[in-house]
Amino acid sequence: MVHKFLWLILLSLMLSACSSEAKFKPHQEGGVTIYYQTTFDQGKDGFYASKRAKITLVNDAISGKALQTICKEKWAGPAVELDIKGSKGLKIAFMAQGIGFKTARLNFFDEKARDNTTPYGYRFLPDYEWTPVLYYVDLFRYNSKSSGHVRKDTHFSTLRFWGPDPKGKNVALILDNFVVYRGKDTLPPGPIANLTLEASPVGIKLSWSPAQDNVFPMVYVISRAEGNGPFQKIAESYKPQYLDQDVKKGRRYRYRVLACDFENNLGPWSEVKSITFDFETPEILREITVYEKDRAHYAAHIRKVHESGRGRVEKGLVVLFGDSLTGPTLYPRLVAGALGIYRVKAYGFAGQTTGFGRRKIKEILAKERPEFIFIMFGTNNVRGKLRTVDVYEKWVDDLEAMVKEAEAQGTVAALATIPPRGFKDPLSLPEALFNEVLIERAHKLKIPVAYIFESIQQAGERRRFIWKDGVHWTPQGMELAAWTWRETMRQIEFALRDKP
Repeated sequence: MVHKFLWLILLSLMLSACSSEAKFKPHQEGGVTIYYQTTFDQGKDGFYASKRAKITLVNDAISGKALQTICKEKWAGPAVELDIKGSKGLKIAFMAQGIGFKTARLNFFDEKARDNTTPYGYRFLPDYEWTPVLYYVDLFRYNSKSSGHVRKDTHFSTLRFWGPDPKGKNVALILDNFVVYRGKDTLPPGPIANLTLEASPVGIKLSWSPAQDNVFPMVYVISRAEGNGPFQKIAESYKPQYLDQDVKKGRRYRYRVLACDFENNLGPWSEVKSITFDFETPEILREITVYEKDRAHYAAHIRKVHESGRGRVEKGLVVLFGDSLTGPTLYPRLVAGALGIYRVKAYGFAGQTTGFGRRKIKEILAKERPEFIFIMFGTNNVRGKLRTVDVYEKWVDDLEAMVKEAEAQGTVAALATIPPRGFKDPLSLPEALFNEVLIERAHKLKIPVAYIFESIQQAGERRRFIWKDGVHWTPQGMELAAWTWRETMRQIEFALRDKP
């Protein structure tokens, strides 16, 4: 009887394995190979809890259901068994939300190397915010090594997320729209269907059916026109719904929506729907951030530059270019973690000034052909000493030349303000004045600015972010800079994810 019972268990496992293999059989769609794909709407689809974790399906989802894992101990998390050979062009994309789960930490086991592989830059997961994540598996490293990348002839099996030590807190990871695929996705999502509008005292609610896509839609773009006026983009939403509260009684509004995937391919606009708003609503006063103000000024210009780079630049690649502040190994990994869906390379040259950057940038642009280049030079020009404005202007001329060199090949450029220096002068006046000239020039050139100086000045005790030499930054300083680049990139993305 016992043997018969064991045989039934074994048979059940074999059938389950066969069913799973058939369900997730690789297939080609839109130029990429899909190895595994799930919305979790029909179940856990092979995901299970590793170590002391609890897995459940929850309604807090992009749409339908999502997979929630509550971690009861360190290293606990969700896992899934896969069977994928080769690392070249392999990608993992998903939507995630962390609760005390600060980064999307995962391992992907390579059966050939008998070693786990892991990303260099774990993607940041702000608490209670849905965040898109895209990992490039061929850029992973082996856990047994601190450098290099995984071999090409890999054989991947277990993919497992792992969380921090909960220390008595509620640590959780929520996943939705999870896909493992290979190749460059050039196929845009399909059109939005079933767009509906509903007015209420709190505003106009838009809802629609999730767009069809070979991988998954990542974000939706909402555009609005008042009366018969022109359409203007007003928002992005990760979920297939949006509440427009910036509306006034007696006015007619028209709306349209499009979907964008993980590789920033834009789908077509939906059918236009209109509605007249007939409710009284309190005026909503929301402070506009400096990044949003900047975007309104540069959006049209960078769209033009970006369009000129179509087919000429390496889509999805961000290059960090600067002096020794850009040089630390940790810095590009943190920026990659903050940006979420991009590959990031760094070129940092110790002791170099803006003049060097002006001479060097053409070589780097020709080598990498990045979609974006983030420039931070000037610390070695200023060196904590006050100069006259005309001297700062000459140095900023070098930055302008770098920007124009990038834009000539269709690369979108952004400038960063240089960090404060030393600890005796709380205003870091020489750097502050240089940054004023830099910001003014950036506005003239209609390009984005990452306010790194301002972020550090507003964050409290400077010694947490600047090393004891008063020049270079600590890991906390690099992380703060990464968050600043993230805010800048969010506005750049907002400007570029749009079309007539």
